[in-house]
Amino acid sequence: MNGHLDFLFRTTRPQNSTIHPHRHQCYELVYYMQGSGSTRVGEYTHLFHPDTFTLIKPHTLHEETHTTDSEVLFVGFQADLGRYPLREGIYIDHSEGAILVLLQRMIIEMQNKRSFYTAKLNHLIGELIIELLRYDEFTTSELSVNKVIYAKNYIDENVGQKISVNLLADLVGYSYDRFRHLFKEEYGLSPMQYVMSKRFELAKRLLKQTDLSISAVSHASGFSNDTQFCSLFKQATGNSPRRYRLQQLT
Repeated sequence: MNGHLDFLFRTTRPQNSTIHPHRHQCYELVYYMQGSGSTRVGEYTHLFHPDTFTLIKPHTLHEETHTTDSEVLFVGFQADLGRYPLREGIYIDHSEGAILVLLQRMIIEMQNKRSFYTAKLNHLIGELIIELLRYDEFTTSELSVNKVIYAKNYIDENVGQKISVNLLADLVGYSYDRFRHLFKEEYGLSPMQYVMSKRFELAKRLLKQTDLSISAVSHASGFSNDTQFCSLFKQATGNSPRRYRLQQLT
């Protein structure tokens, strides 16, 4: 496969930063080495986390938001694909980090600028294209599991925020019922059961390790109000939040 490198750079993005909607004349691969957030590619929104990457076709409008500090690699390239199209979307670097290894080799070539480094970079782009084409070997079930993992990671990182099944389903591109079925199949809990379990974990940790008021713990853990928090916490643990805190001190 023939390819040509247009750009390659590595950068950091601070927490809560946003890259506004834009397009490129070439393919772009965005590799997330560290951090998490969401990226919108065309009409679809995807969640990213370390060792995932987004592949974007030329002229596709895209943007991204970083919920944590992130380290990102960007590579733009032209590709002579013939009848083998590259599929747009988000992927996990599953082949022992094969994609990252190629990108790191490109960075070394770019930095050292040895003889014929431009030809070497274009050769590595050809290898990258082949690796990307091999991702079509993924089965539908594997892709479904990956999307459910993204949703779980989103819950883990945003448990104190407002979360609904509709929001999660939209983020991974499934209907409400389909997403709920896949999530429960993978984790043995419905999405909201999992959300509540993570909220109780956070609330217990805050009650045990901080001096925050019950109201502040309720808010930080994502509950709608103090009454709801106290009622649900007692149902789940057998103790009120105040009594739970006192027990941890003795």
